[in-house]
Amino acid sequence: MRKLNINSDVGEGVLCEEKLMSYIRSCSVACGGHFGDSETMKKSVGFAIKNRVLIGAHPSYPDRLNFGRRSMSINSDDLKKSLLTQIFSLERVINSFGLTKLDHIKAHGALYNECIVNFDIATLYVEVVKSFVGVKIYAPYGSVVAEVAKQNGVSIDYEVFLDRNYEDDHTLVSRFKPNSMLIDPDEMISRYEMVNTDLKIKTINNQLIDTIGDTFCMHSDTEDSHLHLDNFYKNYFSNE
Repeated sequence: MRKLNINSDVGEGVLCEEKLMSYIRSCSVACGGHFGDSETMKKSVGFAIKNRVLIGAHPSYPDRLNFGRRSMSINSDDLKKSLLTQIFSLERVINSFGLTKLDHIKAHGALYNECIVNFDIATLYVEVVKSFVGVKIYAPYGSVVAEVAKQNGVSIDYEVFLDRNYEDDHTLVSRFKPNSMLIDPDEMISRYEMVNTDLKIKTINNQLIDTIGDTFCMHSDTEDSHLHLDNFYKNYFSNE
């Protein structure tokens, strides 16, 4: 199958993960903050290597209770230590498979959203990423974290979500709100094509905001995510 530039967040206890790997170019593996341990990481890394999928880390607030989806009050030093511990744990796993370094690092959940708008959190996050030489980040175009990364010489792949709706400030609509998800394959295709041709995303309020999409995410924990991607591919290539 010809793969489009699609990524997925994995290692989060989803049973369809191996099937999902055949549709994606890269994955971000949960590494213990919101979910995951050495065994789940080994399983995801094994699937990725088998399918020639690039591997990145998916660190978060150390908050398993809320799956990393709520903002967390935590000391900056403690947060930095937690993020480093999470990423190093995945790095040890990929080293055990003979890989020398991660492809990218992508924040999860509330941490991802806060990096979009919060300078202090974004700066701390980029400092963590810089500890891993030559590793890029996945982040939204126009975000605070993207600007901080550029200022610090950290490479960026701009990310757009296929299965999530957006607020006007480029953050994702909270999963605790209605209409947070986008699962219709034709709507996904419209988003993919609009980003690639017009460099725009339509928000939940029907506003058009500027963006760039180097990589497009389908979450593994979106229900039937592999089937959504299968339909997306079938519809997309049938229109070519």
